[in-house]
Amino acid sequence: MADFSLLPAGLPDDAGLSRRELVAMFAVAVAASIGLGFVSWGGTVIYPFRLFATWAHEMGHGIGALVTGNSFQELNIYRSLGGQALIGGADGFSQVIVSSFGLLGPAVLGAAVLLAGSRVRTAPYVLGALGSAVVLSALVWIRNPFGFFAMVAIAVVLVLIARFAPPIAGVAVAQLLAVQLTLAAWSSRDYLFIKEFERNGRSFDSDTQNIADELFLPYWFWGSLVGIISLLVVVWAFWVAWLRPLANQEAS
Repeated sequence: MADFSLLPAGLPDDAGLSRRELVAMFAVAVAASIGLGFVSWGGTVIYPFRLFATWAHEMGHGIGALVTGNSFQELNIYRSLGGQALIGGADGFSQVIVSSFGLLGPAVLGAAVLLAGSRVRTAPYVLGALGSAVVLSALVWIRNPFGFFAMVAIAVVLVLIARFAPPIAGVAVAQLLAVQLTLAAWSSRDYLFIKEFERNGRSFDSDTQNIADELFLPYWFWGSLVGIISLLVVVWAFWVAWLRPLANQEAS
């Protein structure tokens, strides 16, 4: 659990910022997420956020294993932005749950961060809670050195921002992180529509192929379904967090 006593107290709900200003800040987060991909140094800036999305994907697999009564043995996060959750005992429909939790995990977490991190008062708590969750996962499951130290470093930065950064910076970082998480499924859309992939010279079935093996219809159908669900989750969260409050404010 996050030590919320370390977070700043007594923040106003908007810290003097209008909803329009906060929405504009969210638009900047979206533009930065897209624009950084077109500049030479952009990949370096966005790299920690994409690594966090990898963590969310693999933790989704792990949580899927735990809720289906299987074992979550270890988690590895690689410098290449790949990852691997080692699961024991998953087969049949439980394999469908494990695979789908990994595919949808970043979008669902991103929607939650987008919603809860869209207010000045709550954004520091969101960042603090995420940092605590990352540290817990590192201590319990992450085994490879790069994954452990990289994710702990990200967690420390999140907590420092939550505690010491200006209120608007907390909202900005939370929204940028939410955008990266919610876009994760589509930014790696090639993974949604492949039957298998290679790692260390070995071939593995993709998550969508794992689902297809246990259910019906081909892997590309399940990839399309995951992409559509992810998009709907993002649109819903964006409406609830930003558009509806702005419309209510203008109507009052």
